[in-house]
Amino acid sequence: MTITVIRIACVCALVGIAPAVSSAQGTDTVARDTTAERLGLWARTSRSSGLVLSSGKTYNRVEGLPVLLGPVLHDSIKSAAFNVGVMGIIRSAEAFHWDSQNLGHRINADVRVGRGRGYGLAASSYDVVTPIEPWQLPDPDAGLAAFFGHRDFRDYFNRHGANATATFNMSARSSLAFQWSDERWTPVPERDVFSVFGNGGSWRANPLVDAGRFHLAVIRANIDTRNDENNPATGWLILAEYEHGVGRYTDFGTASPLTRPLATPDVTYGRALIDLRRYNRLSPNTWINGRIVLGGWLNGDELPLERRFSVGGIGTVPGFDYRQYDPGTIDVAQCSSGGTPPPGNPAQCERMALVQLEYRNELHSSFFDFLNARPIRLRGIGFTVQPTVVAFVDAGRGWLVGPRTETLQYPSGSIPPFGTFRTDVGLGLDLGLIGVYVAKAVSESKVPANVFLRVRRRF
Repeated sequence: MTITVIRIACVCALVGIAPAVSSAQGTDTVARDTTAERLGLWARTSRSSGLVLSSGKTYNRVEGLPVLLGPVLHDSIKSAAFNVGVMGIIRSAEAFHWDSQNLGHRINADVRVGRGRGYGLAASSYDVVTPIEPWQLPDPDAGLAAFFGHRDFRDYFNRHGANATATFNMSARSSLAFQWSDERWTPVPERDVFSVFGNGGSWRANPLVDAGRFHLAVIRANIDTRNDENNPATGWLILAEYEHGVGRYTDFGTASPLTRPLATPDVTYGRALIDLRRYNRLSPNTWINGRIVLGGWLNGDELPLERRFSVGGIGTVPGFDYRQYDPGTIDVAQCSSGGTPPPGNPAQCERMALVQLEYRNELHSSFFDFLNARPIRLRGIGFTVQPTVVAFVDAGRGWLVGPRTETLQYPSGSIPPFGTFRTDVGLGLDLGLIGVYVAKAVSESKVPANVFLRVRRRF
């Protein structure tokens, strides 16, 4: 029997409230970002096919809302599941203007064997806009900030190419993947994108990054022992990735003088990213959780601008504004040097370290009981209001690799002193679906406090 699937959803649901299955939070690749996963087709057990209309679960100053339209096919034979999707992409920037910048595609073919342990093979062709450093902030927070607040906490570039991936699933949420891809990278400008508040204002410039063709070999490990994926109380989450890239630049992006003193057309590099999280229940109503993120250059030539790092903003050290630059100071957040940074103040650090620690205490209050009598439901998913006080501290910075000439640059085998890190403290109220927080910089006392919202948890 043929089933026609037509799925239309509003910006709020697809941008952020529905749980994301993309691996963007912990990796910089598009390997797991398949049509089947994003549209929830893996849960089906019978044959189905049809036309799907959906969003890309994101919103930003380059695309606006990307809308995906195309046929999909799902089938299964015993423990093997097959998914094929051919999706065209049209973006809402410039009022859905029909031009090359507003058009893209995503074609996927996937097969998975086993419903816990097992393996999967996938091939994909794509022409997509991809965030730089998606590990800092999940799609819901980034998309809703851009749509409602005219604030975009990410930078972007275009990826056009194809990849092949082999995945070995150790459990339902733990896996080891190997990916090879052939891609062309190009910079993209900020465009006329609607926002609810501040719609007439200008967006922060999207940085001019490198352009060229790159062949990437990636090894990715995902180990998840948490008791709950969305609301963990105990367990580990470890996301680790090594990327070996070989490419040739056709155009160089705009960078600070110290960032890339010797630019050559051909590049070969090695880069790693590790995101380590631990959740600990101290009592039925209290938890202490920690996160360490380490990333940076390991070997070869200097990293392309698309593969650089930064810290600062609501996803990392929220006591400091995103892309904040103070003239006359050492920029340990973005690693810009030599005066005024390039437009958009892009991430330029070759290495980065971030530590986050939080203490959570769930409150007992009858004030919210009338809400929990019938759970709030969005796209069929129920939420209960669980007021929890969160106290947190954060510390992080980036640096360049090279001879010790100033505070911004350190030899390969060393790390900066902890006293040079940007640090903050904060307090918040997490209601389960959304949290309200205030963070104050400690390392720079003159920086004013920041008040911000987060969808679900900080990490």
